[in-house]
Amino acid sequence: MASGISTDQTTVLQDYNDDMIALSDQAIDRLVRLHSGDAKSAEFHEFDIWRAQSAEHERAARDAEGLLGALGETETARNSDWRETVDPQRIPIASDVAKKPSVPARSRGFIRRRPVVSTLAGLAAMLMLMIAGLEAGGIWARYHADYVTETGQYQTIDLPDGSVAHMNTASAFSIDFSGDVRRVSLASGEVIFEVAKDADHPFVVAALDGEAMAVGTVYGVRINDDCAKVTVQEGVVEVRNGAGPALRLSAGEQGAYQSGQAPELNADADIATYGSWQRGKLIFNSQPLGAVIAEAQRHTSGRIVVARDDLRDMKVTGVFETARLDDLLQSIEQTTGAHVLKLPLLTVIY
Repeated sequence: MASGISTDQTTVLQDYNDDMIALSDQAIDRLVRLHSGDAKSAEFHEFDIWRAQSAEHERAARDAEGLLGALGETETARNSDWRETVDPQRIPIASDVAKKPSVPARSRGFIRRRPVVSTLAGLAAMLMLMIAGLEAGGIWARYHADYVTETGQYQTIDLPDGSVAHMNTASAFSIDFSGDVRRVSLASGEVIFEVAKDADHPFVVAALDGEAMAVGTVYGVRINDDCAKVTVQEGVVEVRNGAGPALRLSAGEQGAYQSGQAPELNADADIATYGSWQRGKLIFNSQPLGAVIAEAQRHTSGRIVVARDDLRDMKVTGVFETARLDDLLQSIEQTTGAHVLKLPLLTVIY
């Protein structure tokens, strides 16, 4: 049976019903297992049988391969000795931990190791800086918002105009639908909007010093520090901030802007995995550990600090559950030689 990377990754996660979501989760778990380094040859055959059960199974398998990117080459894995073809420096997180019940098999991934340099120089100063910077401004903005999610909380909100807002963790926004424009002010975090069609009342999401306007579409807006990102899943969205020409985004595209800088297309955006948090998963494809930890930070209380540059730069590919991010930290500690220090309000990886 043919297999490979999905050629239409922008449709992944967008039009699944509950049955397809269940199949997709099964496919992702199976593929992560196949590429953990522990899978037996019979398991590759079992995956072929599983995906051949129906067109829905096959679609879930192909979409999962698209989401996992480099992990999706199952045809190559079946036709050769997996342990010989895998990059010897590409080490599976929790490949050995799978034998221990404290780490579930599904919370697995791969880290590309670099030489470990043991140093705690400057760690104390870094801890003080991180504790002092616990997003005081975000707390104030959230206090005045109409809709708020706390860390680790996710909500779906039915808005007065018939639109639906899917709120990611630690997010806040307010609305004003009283005029000719349906205006949303995003104070922090990320929200994906399913916009009810109303040509007479454009739907505008303001974030930082810019805004994204649509009539009837599905798009997400996220604030990362001093940068706002707009990701379109359906329809067309116009992004502007007064610093230059407006940016017109179509389905499967992402744009970003900063204060005083015109919006630009983000050609490196991983659209296929966008919104995976709606299903309780974080999916990374060859992302630096620093970026992985920054995303995980949003979904767990306390602060997580990566204290070494060589650790921050290591590449991570894998699927992790938002409800079990401690497994990610444990896996990093067990497979990279790094240490994880847990304090009451702070976790340090060094």
